[in-house]
Amino acid sequence: MNSWIKAVAVVTGALASGALLAQAPAAPELAATAARAQAAYFTGNAAELAKLATATAPWAKSANPRELYVHAYVQFRALQLAIGAKRKAEAGQAGEACVDALDAAVKRDPKFAEAHALQSACYGYMANLGGMGAIRNGSRSGKSVEAAAALEPRNPRVLLVEGFGVYFRPKFVGGDKAKGCEKFRAAAAVFDAAGPAAGASAAGIDWGAAESHYWVGRCAADADQGAVATREFERALALAPNFAAAKRALGR
Repeated sequence: MNSWIKAVAVVTGALASGALLAQAPAAPELAATAARAQAAYFTGNAAELAKLATATAPWAKSANPRELYVHAYVQFRALQLAIGAKRKAEAGQAGEACVDALDAAVKRDPKFAEAHALQSACYGYMANLGGMGAIRNGSRSGKSVEAAAALEPRNPRVLLVEGFGVYFRPKFVGGDKAKGCEKFRAAAAVFDAAGPAAGASAAGIDWGAAESHYWVGRCAADADQGAVATREFERALALAPNFAAAKRALGR
């Protein structure tokens, strides 16, 4: 009888696990969702990002760090567009959703370097909202990227987020545009050397390569290196043909 009960328990557990797996998004779905979010960001399509945010909302309660990461990534892109459009309330909501999902992700997987890095980026953008939370969010951004860099110092997305932090941080709290540009160049070089494999580390999600080259171009433009800037903007467009900011930088 005991053996029969154990057998039934094993079968029941297996069926339950299968049902859960059937409900959970597979890695290709996660990657496809992130790709749609990136495309929407590059074209400035806030409505598409809102749809993706709704579609991925259930993932905010997932026990899978990759699902949490993709949900946070959608919110990150929505946050960026909202900040650019000065929609503060919308930006605040997206930012909070991003950092909350990534809090859950790193609790489940403390060595998930890219989750720490993405959280740093979300905190950094939230610091742009000003108010009493600006200093707190800036500090949290620094701590998150430090955690990411301690785990994977040569990860290109970690390097890119480090660049954002030091480039945009005010000088009185350690900001340095030159050091930020060095990080952007390092990120672009690692992306180029790694090729498509650079996008495989976080649930197959590939983001950051085009932006790395775009920011290298911005740094070159600021230094009056027109030919280098044009080359980098062209490289960004080769990687992301609908990258509106790169098109604008080239006068298109």
